[in-house]
Amino acid sequence: MVRAYKLGILWLAVSLVACDGGGPGSISGEVGFFSSSSAPSIRTSERLFAQSQPDDFVPGEVLLKFRPGLSLQRVESLQAGGVALQREEELEPGGLALYRGVADKAQTQAAVAALARRPDVLYAQPNYIRQLFKTPNDEFYEYQWHYPAIHLPQAWEIEDGTSRTITVAVIDSGIVSAHPDLPTPVLGYDFISDPRIANDGDGRDNNPEDTGNVAPGAPPEALSGYHGTHVAGTIAARSNNNLGVAGVSWGARLVHVRALGVGGGSDADILAGLRWAVGLSVSGVPPNPYPAQVVNLSLGGRGACSPAWQDTINQANNQPQKPILVVAAGNSAENAAGFTPASCSGVITVGATETRGLRSYYSNYGARIDVMAPGGDVTVDRNGDGYADGVLSLLKDDRETGAAQFVYAFYQGTSMAAPHVAGVVALMKARRPDLTLAEALDILKGTAAPLNSSQCTGRPSDRIPSSFPTLQGSDCGAGLVNAQAAVSAAGSLTPSFTLQLSPATASLSPAVGSSVEITVNIARIAGFADPVSLSLSGLPAGVSHTLSPNPASGNSSTLRLQVDSTPAQGSYTLTLSGSGGSLTRTVGLPLQVAAPPPPPSVQGTAVVALFVAGNDIDASRSGVSIVSQAGLRAPYSIPDLVPGDYVVIAWKDVDGDDEITPGDYLGGYTDASGNLLLVRPTRSGIDVPLGVLSGTGSLRLPGSEVSLLPRLRQVLRR
Repeated sequence: MVRAYKLGILWLAVSLVACDGGGPGSISGEVGFFSSSSAPSIRTSERLFAQSQPDDFVPGEVLLKFRPGLSLQRVESLQAGGVALQREEELEPGGLALYRGVADKAQTQAAVAALARRPDVLYAQPNYIRQLFKTPNDEFYEYQWHYPAIHLPQAWEIEDGTSRTITVAVIDSGIVSAHPDLPTPVLGYDFISDPRIANDGDGRDNNPEDTGNVAPGAPPEALSGYHGTHVAGTIAARSNNNLGVAGVSWGARLVHVRALGVGGGSDADILAGLRWAVGLSVSGVPPNPYPAQVVNLSLGGRGACSPAWQDTINQANNQPQKPILVVAAGNSAENAAGFTPASCSGVITVGATETRGLRSYYSNYGARIDVMAPGGDVTVDRNGDGYADGVLSLLKDDRETGAAQFVYAFYQGTSMAAPHVAGVVALMKARRPDLTLAEALDILKGTAAPLNSSQCTGRPSDRIPSSFPTLQGSDCGAGLVNAQAAVSAAGSLTPSFTLQLSPATASLSPAVGSSVEITVNIARIAGFADPVSLSLSGLPAGVSHTLSPNPASGNSSTLRLQVDSTPAQGSYTLTLSGSGGSLTRTVGLPLQVAAPPPPPSVQGTAVVALFVAGNDIDASRSGVSIVSQAGLRAPYSIPDLVPGDYVVIAWKDVDGDDEITPGDYLGGYTDASGNLLLVRPTRSGIDVPLGVLSGTGSLRLPGSEVSLLPRLRQVLRR
């Protein structure tokens, strides 16, 4: 008699281990953290003239000014560098004049050089062609202060995103497809599996429409956020169309991946959406015909980067098109090392600035920040345009009907900063399609405008309390992005390298002997081949390190941190430096030295014997025992069980949310191979090892859609 059960990612074979008959019996044993056994791996749930290029001038024309006292009437014509020039126009009375001749660009430059050497000439220069910065005619562009802040109009002179179609995936709350300022066609997929969260009547489907994040029946003033539409508008709203606002890229293809709904979204849905966005397979979902080259993730939550997130990001980064993932740092005014996906490696983590170029009061900070971008501050109007200093983009107003619904609004947040960078990366990719993450990071960091300590701290601002720590400039990464410089640099790479850490954060326990290993990836750009010498600074007393190999001639080295004595608990920022050739690169490593967690206790654990009735569970014939004893292990006994087959599952609800969620303890009575065993009362010695949940999943009966976990809760609520 063998049955198969799926628990998380494991198929657990069920074997009969007791066949006692007769009247009511019991199942007893111990539940806890057994050092001699291995718990099963269970997973649940503004405008100026442009600077011309050196060769951007009118051939044969020279602007010339003689030194004071020389009459222009005496210089109607002249010879310079083999070119005959005639005075055509007096631009300044008694001063600057335009001379014209027949010459190509090289001859013109030679004439200018010859004139500049004359002692009677104050200056001479070619007649450069100047153009207005490319300024879109969108109705509300003048209120998009955040674009001049990053020199985006100058960048548009180089690349506006229309020369090559770059696909940008927006993993967010979906899209308001009827908004007239949204590029078409509307592409994407809805990855919200729970209809209640989706708020659209079903689960996953091919319609990424944002139905709002307010549950049905809410009062009219409870407006939905339509966050994904606002984010998408910053990246690629229809631009130069006499309507609304402009996007960073004027020609990007948007793919909308809906993963957030009422109350947010689960890791499972978000990660599935990320996989699909970059062209990885997702069970039951047709392939994405437009794998993203850039992905924007303006979302996240507390906690260091989890293995599931890092694994999925690693797979995404390995896709043939080499997608570049841009993520928001978070809005808690805390260290970004404590947030996911901001703390993950293999992504560009973006903090937020306001109109003065200071860190916005809410923006997360720390060594994990790569660059900053405008996120705004809707509590003030410092620029005096009559509106709150937020980021202006597309939105929907639930209180209106028809065309009046489709509006534009100011939002603030690192969620608004990240799409600025995603859009700039799309422009860079339009200029250089094979641009990699390492190259993009090297360019963005190398061209950014650094923030000093005061700017990064964000003062003066009445929104920052006196107790807020004084930050270092490096806590805002390389600084505020410069779109013009970044897009320009993307067109011609020079040999360089950049350092990336995996994982991007580290934690140690004060216990002597505690250690952690970090892979130092040396991304070599444009044929850079020199050895890289590595060094680490910022270590607290009591922690040592090794780097091997060092110097590194290859593409990686291993950094090992080791606790040698008892370091002070707290947060530290280590700096890893690499020097090779004439270049030096640094990367920050957040280190948390924390007290060891208290030993787990089994007190409050529910041990449940679930009665197996065919392809279902009979809650009425199931039993439960709540462990009252503290400690790593304790006895339990479930009395008065009717004869039959049972599976024994133990669960401790650590966070008290009455749901089986990551961080809870879960276990089952299994054999040494992890096979869940059937038990018939009376039986003793049925010991149940507990393990910490680390993901999402389910436990179902074979041939049935019935999940055991709700049945377990049903028994507990009787």
